[in-house]
Amino acid sequence: MIGHRLARWRWARSYTTAVANADVVVCGGGISGTSIAYHLAKRGKKVALVEKDSIGCSGATGLSAGLVSSPIFWQDTSLQAIAQASLDLYSHLATTCKFRYIKCGRTYLASSMANEILLRRMYSRGVVHNDKVELLDCQSEMLERWPFLQTEDVQLALFSPEDVALDPVALCQHLALIAKDYGALIYESNPVLEVHIGDEKQVYGVSTKMGFIETSHFVDAAGIWAGSHLVKALPHQHVQTAAYPCTYSYIHTSKLPTGSVSDMTPIFNDLDGNVMLRTTSFKTLCAGFAEESIRPLARQTGSATPWQHPEPDWNTFDPNLEKLISRCPMLGDCNHGDLIVGMEAYTPDKLPTIGESSQAKGYWVMCGMNGQGLSLAGGLGKILGELMCESQSSTADVARVDVGRFIDLHANNQYLIGRTPEVAALTYSNLYHSHQCHTARNLRMAPIYHQLRDAGAVFGEIMGYERPLWFEKTPKTERNALMSGQDALIGKPEWFERVASEYEACRERVGLMDMSSFSKYDITGEDAVEYLQFLCSANVDEPIGTTVYTGMQHQKGGYVTDCTLSRLGEKKFFMVAPTIQQERVLVWMKKWQAILKARVHVQDVTGAYTALDLIGPSSRYLMGDITGLSMSSNDFPTFRCQEINIGMATGIRAISVTHCGELGWVIYVPNEVAQNVYEKILDAGKEYSLQHAGYYTLRQLRIEKFYVYWGQDINATVTPVECGRLFRVDFKKDFIGKKALEEQVERGVSKRFVQLLVDGHDKETDPWPQGGETILKDGRAVGLTTSAAYGFTLGCQVCIGYVENKEFGVSPEFVSSGHFEIDIAGKRFTCRLNVHSPSLPMISSEHPLHYRPTQ
Repeated sequence: MIGHRLARWRWARSYTTAVANADVVVCGGGISGTSIAYHLAKRGKKVALVEKDSIGCSGATGLSAGLVSSPIFWQDTSLQAIAQASLDLYSHLATTCKFRYIKCGRTYLASSMANEILLRRMYSRGVVHNDKVELLDCQSEMLERWPFLQTEDVQLALFSPEDVALDPVALCQHLALIAKDYGALIYESNPVLEVHIGDEKQVYGVSTKMGFIETSHFVDAAGIWAGSHLVKALPHQHVQTAAYPCTYSYIHTSKLPTGSVSDMTPIFNDLDGNVMLRTTSFKTLCAGFAEESIRPLARQTGSATPWQHPEPDWNTFDPNLEKLISRCPMLGDCNHGDLIVGMEAYTPDKLPTIGESSQAKGYWVMCGMNGQGLSLAGGLGKILGELMCESQSSTADVARVDVGRFIDLHANNQYLIGRTPEVAALTYSNLYHSHQCHTARNLRMAPIYHQLRDAGAVFGEIMGYERPLWFEKTPKTERNALMSGQDALIGKPEWFERVASEYEACRERVGLMDMSSFSKYDITGEDAVEYLQFLCSANVDEPIGTTVYTGMQHQKGGYVTDCTLSRLGEKKFFMVAPTIQQERVLVWMKKWQAILKARVHVQDVTGAYTALDLIGPSSRYLMGDITGLSMSSNDFPTFRCQEINIGMATGIRAISVTHCGELGWVIYVPNEVAQNVYEKILDAGKEYSLQHAGYYTLRQLRIEKFYVYWGQDINATVTPVECGRLFRVDFKKDFIGKKALEEQVERGVSKRFVQLLVDGHDKETDPWPQGGETILKDGRAVGLTTSAAYGFTLGCQVCIGYVENKEFGVSPEFVSSGHFEIDIAGKRFTCRLNVHSPSLPMISSEHPLHYRPTQ
């Protein structure tokens, strides 16, 4: 601590007033704030870092156990890249600065089949980059290596060698000192009093205890206090953030009474017990994450400090302590232990939040670390620096952590209080695409929600929306219709037979899906055509009544989003985009509206329409019956739109695109008449054996036909050239990203998306692909899967993924030659690769050539 006091004295104690101006003011002296200050100062920015207490000594960082998770823990490739950037930074600093840095590794223990498969998946992705990753399935060997553990029930252990234990306070102080060497100014005991924004909602200054700092950029990296700073010009007088603080608890006690432990003893995570142990030659730390032991903080009204630090509560920690002693009986022999309660900010989806807030220009956030602040903040600081200086990140795709993934409801305190304790309990759980929380549900629902529930719907939540995933055959009246947890990682999931039936209806008769959660916008105005032509890479200046599938690219050619644009009038368009894009795309469109000074009005109408997707060969006849119109291929061909009536209901937008390659229509029904229209569809559909279908059926249909989805397969790092959609790009006009795409076409690509058909897979007993599996060519890792489904027509597991050849590029010969496999939880399966969509037998498909997903 003497060193820490000296370090503090070195930078700020002589200051009584703040500097007059700065390029960026960073608020928060924890690992997040010092990381972004370091990266910005290194880039030459004039940075002022303000901290209300002392650098590294308050908030979550000050009470942190100093444990850093290696990239192997995360399933998501972006989070892996962020975690690796953090480790690279800390290991570099450890060679030049003096602070405790011990690469002790971490051992994960699994006692159930579900967690055993999870560890095998971790091993599959970890061993590609580090051959020192180990799997142990012999209890006696585990006991020999770690005799202080009870291992009789452990089925599998994984040792990750890259995990680190370090001194978090010293790390922050060294980051701040290096930032100071680059020109940053550090102010301790200097709380932010107010962030000032002007008429255009642009930050122009920050008032602190030491004085006013003129700046156009403010980074809120204040941990649990993020979003609490006064901004008088905003409706809530502060920027709303989708993060909320909860408690976490751990015991600090003496060394275990054994000679078998040292500073190099690995961290232990018991996945089934949801507890963690770090034992060294002089102390023992043990934590537990039982949901019932975690509490959201109570906000203090009328106080300068919004959060009250709770007192330790041994009663709430008891469930964790029992599991810890069961796994490490020697803990019961330790004489004394202090229960320490820390506070950390958690987000609704267990992912951190970075980026520029849409509520105020120049107000940046970096918060919601979900108990993994040390593991991620080093890399996130680098990424935020890239975004602030270059508008794009070259380190990782930021879509998963971008502040724009949330909408207002996610910042509601009551919603966050309900959700965040569950998220905190999942700190060391690995979540897949299918995972559903059990808290803060039934928030956004279509008007026909209860009818769908009565019909057997099992709902999953996305962006607060409850959408049917599948339908039970004989639903019970009193049942929980909300899915929670995630699909089994091995063998057929519980929904398999039901989805098979729904799939058959969509392929051979007609299925009905609720797709109300999709983001929807009306775009109107004098400059609507010119504006959309510049934002979209496809030609959208088509006749009224035409629907176009297009991408919106950023300056480097990657996808900001993909969407459909339907032209309703000369200067009126209806846009449909992925559900998770609701806020992000709106911000992007408004940004370019301001840059171009375009006379357009963009309105989010997501909540105004119920979207019903009629899919299958009989959809044409059913649509004719309920509308009284001719739905022939001549009168209403695919990729067309028009306003229709159904019975007495008017104002319905019908678009002949199903988002999965089957014949059909999505009808966008005004909410006030949705129930009436739904009942008419059910009544008329009896003649065609209409069947409800859920989102899982849509997934099987689209992956089997090689339809990529934004956020799962494609993102800002993927271009139309790489995913086979170049034929949809119109190079005859100007658009954002055109130059980058032309250059990529000229030089060729080193990454290419493919469809993989998995051979030799037993759907009853083998682990199922989830996305994120390693693709191998002749035994060498060349890519990753991004999404997966069962192909009911192809009769095998089907994955979408990409292959890379950075040295020589991905040519047709690269894809067509060699032996390809994918590794699913340590088991390899031979694959056949498709560069284009396979030709599937279809009862009725009249789609034109441009509807094919690839060419």
